[in-house]
Amino acid sequence: MTDRIRTLAVLEKLRRNDMESEVRELAALRAHIQRLRDNRSNLLNRLRTEARIITLEAAPYVGSYIRSVRGEIAQIDLALSKALPRADVLEAAMAECFCEVKTLSLALERATTQARQDSDRLASAEADELALLRWRPV
Repeated sequence: MTDRIRTLAVLEKLRRNDMESEVRELAALRAHIQRLRDNRSNLLNRLRTEARIITLEAAPYVGSYIRSVRGEIAQIDLALSKALPRADVLEAAMAECFCEVKTLSLALERATTQARQDSDRLASAEADELALLRWRPV
C-alpha cells in the first residue's frame, strides 16, 4: 500500500508542477495580451486626437502618420489574433490538469486513509491478542 501512496504522491506533485508551469505561462500571455490591448487603445486615442490637429506645416505628413498608426494597429490586431487562441488552449489545458491533480489528490487521500485504517486495525488486533494472552491460563 505504501508503494501506491508514494506513487500517487509523486504523480500528484508532478502534475501540480505542470499545472503551475501552465499557470505561469498563461499569466505571462494574459499580461502580454493586456499590454497589446493597452497599446492599441493608446494608438487609437492618439489617432483621434493628433490626426485632427492640422497645421499648415503638418498637413503633408498627416496622411503618412495616419497610415503608420493604422499599420501599427493592424500589427497589434494580428498579434492579438494569434495570442487569444493560445490563451484559450492554455486555459483548457490548465483546467484539465487541475482535474487530474484533484483526482490524484483524492486517490492519495483515500489510499492514505485506507492505510491508516489498516494500520489501526492491525494495532488493535495485536493489542487484543496481548490482552488475551495476559489472561489466559498457562
